[in-house]
Amino acid sequence: MTMMYTEEFCNQQYNPRLSVKNHLEIMQGWQRKSEYARATWECLLDVVYGPDQDEKLDVFIASQPYAPCLIFIHGGYWRGSDKSEFSFIAKAFAKAGATVFLLNYGLAPRVTLETIVSQVYRGVQWVYDNAHQYGGNAEQLFLTGHSAGGHLTAMMMTKSWANQPGSIIQGAISLSGLFDLEPLVHASFLNTVLQLDIPRAQHLSPIHFRPLNNIPFWTSFGGDESAEFQRQNKLIATTWSENFQGDISMPGCNHFDLMDAFAQPDSGLHQAVLKMLQI
Repeated sequence: MTMMYTEEFCNQQYNPRLSVKNHLEIMQGWQRKSEYARATWECLLDVVYGPDQDEKLDVFIASQPYAPCLIFIHGGYWRGSDKSEFSFIAKAFAKAGATVFLLNYGLAPRVTLETIVSQVYRGVQWVYDNAHQYGGNAEQLFLTGHSAGGHLTAMMMTKSWANQPGSIIQGAISLSGLFDLEPLVHASFLNTVLQLDIPRAQHLSPIHFRPLNNIPFWTSFGGDESAEFQRQNKLIATTWSENFQGDISMPGCNHFDLMDAFAQPDSGLHQAVLKMLQI
C-alpha cells in the first residue's frame, strides 16, 4: 500500500455512482429491458443450485441445442444488485447461440465475501454438472462478470474442480473487475459493510493467485472509469500475463453503460464475447 490510499481517495475512486450522475437512470433501463427479455425469450427462473436462500440462477435457453455455456456474475460490490437486472444481457447472448446462466449469490453483510466466493464456486460447478439438461455443452463453459462479478470471475479461474484434473472453465472476460482488494479496506462507504482487513483483502485478491490452467482471459473497462478501476485492470493483465489475451477497449463508456454496450450485438465487447464462445 502507498500513502495515496487515503479514505477520501478510495471513496472517490471506488464509488462510480459519484462520477456517473445518471447511474439510476441507466439501471432503471436495465430493469425495463430485462422485464421485456424475460417476457420474450425462453427462460427458467430461480433454479436452485445450492442450499442458501440466494443460491439460485436463471437460465436462458440457446437458439440451438448443444450450445456453449456462458455464466454471467452480477456486480453490486458484493452487497447489492440481482440477476434479474441483467436478463437483457442473457437474451442477447442466447439469441446469438449461447446457453446463458445468470448467477445469484448471498449479499454482504448477511454473508461474508469468503462465503460469496464459495457460493459462486458451487454455482459454476452446478452449471458444469447440469448444463446438458438445458441444451448446453458443459465442455464449452465460459465466465463473465461485471465489477464485483469481475472479481468473482477471476477468483473462479484459480480454483480446482470436483473430479476434474484441470479447470472446467474454457475462457473468461472480466468487465470493470476488481483484482486487488486492499484499497477497499480504506473505502469507508463500502467497508462498513464488507468489514475487510488487510490480510483478508489479500487472501481474496486474484492478483495473489494464479489461474489453474492456461485459461484465456480478457478484460474490458470503460474509458470514462476512474484511474483506480483502470489501474486494477492493467494490474491483472501484467500479473496474469501468461493467460491474458488482451483488453477490449470501450472508449466513451462509464462503469454502468458498459453493460448496455455488452449486450449490443454491434459493439466490440459483444463481438469479443462471441469470438471467445466461438459463435
